[in-house]
Amino acid sequence: MPDRFSQHIDDRIAEEAAGWVARLQSSDATEQDRQEFQLWLKRDAAHRAAYDEFKHLWADLKDVPIPSDRLKKLRMSRRAAVRNIVAIGIIATLSVALYRMGFVDRMRADYYTAIGEVRSITLADGSRVDLNTDSAIVVRYSQGERRIQLLRGEAFFDVARNPERPFVVVDASLKATALGTQYGVRAASDASLGDVRVEQGRVEVTSSRDQVVLEAGGVASLTTQGRLAVTTADVANETAWRSGKLVFSGQPLRDVLATLERYRHGRIMVLDSAAAEQRVSGIFDLNDTDQALQVLEENLPVSVTHLTGLMVVVRSR
Repeated sequence: MPDRFSQHIDDRIAEEAAGWVARLQSSDATEQDRQEFQLWLKRDAAHRAAYDEFKHLWADLKDVPIPSDRLKKLRMSRRAAVRNIVAIGIIATLSVALYRMGFVDRMRADYYTAIGEVRSITLADGSRVDLNTDSAIVVRYSQGERRIQLLRGEAFFDVARNPERPFVVVDASLKATALGTQYGVRAASDASLGDVRVEQGRVEVTSSRDQVVLEAGGVASLTTQGRLAVTTADVANETAWRSGKLVFSGQPLRDVLATLERYRHGRIMVLDSAAAEQRVSGIFDLNDTDQALQVLEENLPVSVTHLTGLMVVVRSR
């Protein structure tokens, strides 16, 4: 296996390159796929290098001999056995990595965003969808219903009114039916189990155990018991990402850093509770998270250290 597969390839480009390798090797690949691939190659010189790395990687793994029965397994040399174990490990690791990076969801999606990207889409009925960073949706319109499946991340919906065709957003645990409104839905993640936030109008929210109708300013969050906890919030501020801003009001630094991390590649780690509990109020540009970290360091008793391009450490000073 080549050693060339290195850190100089951007995470986003690596995701896209892996997707093209998988798509073009599929028996379902179309001429349109091949044409779009050629356009993708021309957009950035780094695309060709990334694609070649993944293509070589998968070619090497494909050539690894896999024993066909138990007798062959017993006769394999130690070197061949180790090679197979390494290959299987790499396949498993790469599969998990691609899933966690959102590759699987993006392959399934009709619309998606990369890490740090915010995108607005106008749907066929005139409804508008704003996709937050690292988000993906599937659009399924039928004669009697407009259904959006939120695969990952967060989306905000400005729904075109049509009582004859309800507008429904679903994820793995929640269903949100618009009653003529503007509202946001967050899919379950490591940070939460998912929620619905209403800016205007009313939304009917259903879980496996509860059903509530939210008014403007209402938030329904799913609990570990499968119940819906209803609170209120400044939804406009909490969805300011739609205009490229992140707004915080007295929030713990750990939560602020977790939010900033969603808009950049790599990790932000806070090393002590004193730093984590610092309170933050301010407005930041989501397109420049390095500047946001610099502002936090200048205004709080914390130090920010960039260990690598993908690792930032925050501690008390």
